Parts: sequence; C-alpha cells; structure tokens
Amino acid sequence: MNTKIVLIVLISIFIVGTASKCKKEKPPKATVLVVDEQGKPLAGATVKVYSDPTLYSNNYPSVGYYDPDEKKLYDIQKTDASGKTYHTFKYESIYSVYAWYRKQISWNTYDTLKGWGALILKNNETYEEKIIVRRMN
Repeated sequence: MNTKIVLIVLISIFIVGTASKCKKEKPPKATVLVVDEQGKPLAGATVKVYSDPTLYSNNYPSVGYYDPDEKKLYDIQKTDASGKTYHTFKYESIYSVYAWYRKQISWNTYDTLKGWGALILKNNETYEEKIIVRRMN
C-alpha cells in the first residue's frame, strides 16, 4: 500500500513539473526604424506594413493578414519622435514594409523620400527593421 502512495506522489510531482514547463508562446512583434540617408531618425514618417495579394497576379490567396480577425491586409502608422513604429502580430509570417516621408525643400515645395523592407516574424521575438528613405527619381 505504501508503494502505491509513493507511486501516486511521484506521478503527481512529474505531472506538475512538466505542466509548469509548458509555456505559452508570445506573439511576434516588430519595430520599424525610419532614417534618412545620413542615418538620422525621421519623426512623422509614414510606415505601411502589408501583405498584398495583388503582388501575386491573383493566382494565390493572401499570404497573411496583418489582422486575421478583421481580415485587414495592412497597418499604417506614423513614426514617433525616435523615428520608430511598433507592431504586434498574431502569427509568424513575413510582411513587406513601405515607408515614406514628405521632406520640405522650400517654403512651398516638398519631396517624398521612400524606402522598402521586410519583416520576418517569429514567436517570442521582436524583429527590428531599419528603413532608409531616399529620394526616388
């Protein structure tokens, strides 16, 4: 009878020990930093994180939604004072990033600086992408 009690206690300890090791994975996150050609962070730049099915000639469905619950394909944010935007996702995926910044050349003339990148998202990680925006001719 004592061996049954010892066996039950050992099994209980094993179950509690292994159950506590099962950690729920944290969803992937991303930080996008937008800088000019000199490496200076740009506050107020626009960042679009997207998965665009039109890039695949309508032969393939969307490769991943930014927000699968609302079936949103993209997210647009403005960079903060440090030139960064912050994004949280539900699943691992790869997204495209497009950033642009309207730079004032003179009192009534503006030029749009543009840059592209990609986010490679994995659970429990924060991916950091640096986008250099340039004048496109």
